[in-house]
Amino acid sequence: MDVSSIPLFAMLRSRMNYFSDRQRLVAENIANSATPGYRPQDLTPFSFRNTGGGSEAPTVLRVTNPAHMRPSGPDAATAANGFRTERRADTVTTLDGNQVSLEDEMMRMADSRMNYEAAIGFYQKSMTMIRTAARAPGR
Repeated sequence: MDVSSIPLFAMLRSRMNYFSDRQRLVAENIANSATPGYRPQDLTPFSFRNTGGGSEAPTVLRVTNPAHMRPSGPDAATAANGFRTERRADTVTTLDGNQVSLEDEMMRMADSRMNYEAAIGFYQKSMTMIRTAARAPGR
């Protein structure tokens, strides 16, 4: 049995690849923190629908029965189109035009590391469950 054919493991692998790439970009940002005119880069938020493991169409909650609850609040508009994109003002721009904030980059690096480790832990727990289910009774 090939583990990569199980959708859960394919999604976890793509999530780990995402955070690995994000770590690489954060490292590039930190390495260029003294480069004049450098602007930091970051990946768009991870989405399971972009992994190829599932449908490419966004998941949308639909009201198919009049008794269903209707979405409300500020997140109701974003439920149909996925992640919300926010533009933020530059936190730091030096005289030479560099916009890398080491504090922000360290926060991104810590966030990526924690999410990567969580995905690894979930992967290991899932493998343990599969091994337990495949074991002969009484062992």
